[in-house]
Amino acid sequence: MKKELTYEFIKNNKEIKTYLEFTDHAFAQMGYKEHGLRHSVFAAEIAGQILKYLSYSEKEQELAKIAAYLHDIGNMVSKHGHDQSGAVMFLNILDADYYNEDALEIASAIGGHEDKNMDPLSPVAAALVLGDKTDVHHERLRTEDIYHLDKHSKVIAACHKVDVVVNKEDKTIALWLTIDTSVCSVMDYFEIFLARTNYCRRASRVLNCTFELYINKDKFL
Repeated sequence: MKKELTYEFIKNNKEIKTYLEFTDHAFAQMGYKEHGLRHSVFAAEIAGQILKYLSYSEKEQELAKIAAYLHDIGNMVSKHGHDQSGAVMFLNILDADYYNEDALEIASAIGGHEDKNMDPLSPVAAALVLGDKTDVHHERLRTEDIYHLDKHSKVIAACHKVDVVVNKEDKTIALWLTIDTSVCSVMDYFEIFLARTNYCRRASRVLNCTFELYINKDKFL
């Protein structure tokens, strides 16, 4: 009899925690932004909430949370191609009793979460993308010294408030950002995160929604 995967089961898996903690430690040595348990939990909770507010089934919500929590485990191998390696790692972690269509859908969502030129293949995959790509929280910084950060980290340094708002009636998914423009201009944000923003639009479209972006209360999308 096949066993059912749950978010709590995945969160409590020591092997997965070890992968995420090792990856975050390695990224910290490089000064790269946080990719550990905090980011995994944020992505999972946002993914689940988006599908909940849009009235997707509890099963789809659970699968989205699992996929979003796991999406970066492949970084333990390499940042390059971490989406595909993460999908394979996830399947290798599972006992045979957990192999079913749900596991394959999760693996597919993990494996495709960096395909920015394609629409996500399912609502689960779309929710994962939105959970991942809307995490531009200031807390992901390793250092406050913005002059020694890469371009992505400079944007992260500027973002002091991040909210994801779902409106089921209007069919919109909105990212509200408060940016310190003395650190990063609005144009800098778009220059650096244009591909990320377009990917959020694609993911929202899969959920039959429009993606909106507000920066310092001004609407840009």
